[in-house]
Amino acid sequence: MEQAPSLSPELAAALRRYLELQQAEQRLRAEKAALQEQLAGHMAGQRLTYWYPVLDGQPLKVRSVATAVVEYDEAALRARLGPRYTAILAPDLKKLRRHLPELGAALAPVLDLVGAPAPDRVKAAIAQGLVRAEDFAGAFTKTVKRQFAVSRVQPDAPATSRPPEPEQYA
Repeated sequence: MEQAPSLSPELAAALRRYLELQQAEQRLRAEKAALQEQLAGHMAGQRLTYWYPVLDGQPLKVRSVATAVVEYDEAALRARLGPRYTAILAPDLKKLRRHLPELGAALAPVLDLVGAPAPDRVKAAIAQGLVRAEDFAGAFTKTVKRQFAVSRVQPDAPATSRPPEPEQYA
């Protein structure tokens, strides 16, 4: 487990403010959603998809589109339709991602259409001598994307998501 840095007054203040902002963000999202519902209701009553009001001299463009989302009970349909079930199927990106390791060989003939260079494959191809590192000069960019999150740990959370005991802090 990583050693936790000591909690200086500056870091404590930063974390406290961060948590305050998270709570404010949740309140703002809820308020925004309620306002969206109110405005969308007005537009629906007027049968408008686009609305161009002027507010305090500022022209606005408001768009409200309702899209029906249909979710099927796949197990029930598979059982009811039997072999005819495949006639109603279309590729599902979530399922493709989930089963990608098993689909590698099947996708090989069309990788030039649906594939993209993968860093681990590039490294392996260079190591195997299939391509040269020089072939990639100027043909890629590398950026670092940081992921950061602060959340409250619930008292009944599993041990893996709880902080270490106080004696483990520096």
